Amino acid sequence: MKRLLALAFWCLLGFGCAPLTLPAPPLDAAAAADSAAADTVVVSAFDRYLDQRHAHPDSAAETRPYIAVLPFTDESGFRDGVWDVEHEMARLLSARMAMQPDWHTVPYEAVAQAVGKTRKLKKDQALLAGRRLEADFVIMARLLDYDLRRLSVGDPMLGGYKSYAGVAEMELRVLRVHDESEFDLLHTRKETIDRGVGIDLFGKPRDRDLQFVNLGKIPFGSTDFDSTAIGMATQDAMGELVNKLIEMVKPSGLHLDGELAQILSVYGDEIYINIGSENGLHSGYHFGVYPGIERVTTEMLDGLRRVAVVEVKEVIGARLASVVVLEGKEWIKVGDRLQLIQEEEDSTDPQKEDGP
Repeated sequence: MKRLLALAFWCLLGFGCAPLTLPAPPLDAAAAADSAAADTVVVSAFDRYLDQRHAHPDSAAETRPYIAVLPFTDESGFRDGVWDVEHEMARLLSARMAMQPDWHTVPYEAVAQAVGKTRKLKKDQALLAGRRLEADFVIMARLLDYDLRRLSVGDPMLGGYKSYAGVAEMELRVLRVHDESEFDLLHTRKETIDRGVGIDLFGKPRDRDLQFVNLGKIPFGSTDFDSTAIGMATQDAMGELVNKLIEMVKPSGLHLDGELAQILSVYGDEIYINIGSENGLHSGYHFGVYPGIERVTTEMLDGLRRVAVVEVKEVIGARLASVVVLEGKEWIKVGDRLQLIQEEEDSTDPQKEDGP
């Protein structure tokens, strides 16, 4: 008691008395999480994707377009409660496409946020999503047939034989965002028969039987998924579609047979070239435009310097196609030569600067 009175006396005299500090009560886990979240800015996949796009913009002559795979439309009648095939199929196709150097694949999580909860997108909705994502192309897909079917021969209780058939059938529509045009439909159907090993003895379940019964417990796209008949059919179908997309986007099949590809006519924004389906031309191919022989001599231009870049808009006939100008519209004239822009050109072509 005397010590307390003495302490109070010294404080009153102003000799300093440190304030009494009590330890802060510990935060529980939920409160700690809320406190941390308040100081953290969460960046969505959609915003992160756009930030990366804008931080590293491509030139207009970039030969690799941005492609967004939209959620599939399921018309297969695949059983409920197993997988969300609309999103899982699109996510898997995006992952397969992202492994290819022929285009930029928009991350599927960014696509999912741009689309929201909308299912069975219509064309105008798909194009709107493409514009939000700043994509050059969007892919709309329909799942036509998708199933894992059990086939039996004999009585399993007496040693009958069982096999499983996985079926994956789908088609893709590729839409160009800036002019709302469409490419030809891409279709694939794959069927895989998985017979496993041995026969059923007295109805004893095998690994394949357990997979069939517990299919919903297998993560879509996982290693276990790939070992099932339906997983094998899915991966085969995806591989074929990606190859068809490569042929559509990458000009690997173009053949000119010694013919000089050139600008055929110019009517304002309507520009036509003298090659077409007979040459293996497809929409989306990019060409550098170089001065024709007459311009080189009369205008004293460098025939090796590119003056513009065009993209094939529509293949009209065997030797006719329309193009849109990506760069250098004011420099294009009838008779100018066309040179296919290869994928690696931007890093190797010393004459890539545009204009005379």
